[in-house]
Amino acid sequence: MPDPIELDPVEELATGAVGEPGHRAFYIQARGDSGRLTVLVEKEQVALLATEAVAFLDRIADQYPERPITLPSSAAELREPTVPLFRARLIGLGFDPERELVLIELRERSSEDEDEDEDVAIGEATGDEAERDEDEEGYVARLYATRPQVRAMAARGAEAVAGGRPLCPLCDMPMDPAGHRCPRWN
Repeated sequence: MPDPIELDPVEELATGAVGEPGHRAFYIQARGDSGRLTVLVEKEQVALLATEAVAFLDRIADQYPERPITLPSSAAELREPTVPLFRARLIGLGFDPERELVLIELRERSSEDEDEDEDVAIGEATGDEAERDEDEEGYVARLYATRPQVRAMAARGAEAVAGGRPLCPLCDMPMDPAGHRCPRWN
């Protein structure tokens, strides 16, 4: 298993999409003293992270009041190159109250992936197979960011998701510029 990647704290935290609507790739990106990390994510993960991060920050604000610092969403734009280290399957949020930093944890593998592997891998592992099983745990990245950085990232993520193809008013499926075959018209 690769060592966990920790950017503590991040200097920049970004999310967004690269490509034309309908053919975009979504990323989460962070930069800290120890380097820059780019992780490939799904559009739905960016949308959910944007809404859940704001709700999470609003929930903890009662117990841990925020300073009135805001960052524009443009502070959370992706920087080139966008070459991902891994694809995140699981994203988690946490909060360190002593340092007042938000933890965003990105995992390449989820426990569901491990359960599927256990179902497939029947029998004893030989030496090579045992080493491969350890390597299959995947990457884990922990990003520690300020609440304004997380709010800016959430706003930028929501903008990126909204910048996609418009949805059909009848079937809620994305419509291509060349046309849309709506299943509701059949």
